[in-house]
Amino acid sequence: MSSKSKDVRIEQRRILEKKLELRLQQLAQKGISKEKGLSDPLVKNLKAKIRETNIRIKAIEKFVRVNEALAQAKVQKLADLAKKEEASEPVAPEAKQKKKAAAAEKETKPKKKTDTAGNAEPKKQPRKKKEE
Repeated sequence: MSSKSKDVRIEQRRILEKKLELRLQQLAQKGISKEKGLSDPLVKNLKAKIRETNIRIKAIEKFVRVNEALAQAKVQKLADLAKKEEASEPVAPEAKQKKKAAAAEKETKPKKKTDTAGNAEPKKQPRKKKEE
């Protein structure tokens, strides 16, 4: 019963409930009272499996609800972002042109060396590990 599909789990629960109903009918035919029938090991086992299946179904439903909420939030976020882009679209081309011009100026300027030999201390060499 390691299925992750909700439909399969519901079908499993239906089958288990049928088996439980059949077992209770068999016990009633043998003349065993309902209280003693509930203490039957097979009945207990079937009820435990039904409980386990119900828990899994609820977990799957919770997972689906969380995914739907996240998907809805993502759609909302994209819609808000699209509105912001529409509002700031006229300003964006001017800003891009300024950035491109600034980048072009930086490329044309030669880089100066700031490291002078007289003021700089010699770089420290990493210590060698002792060999055993």
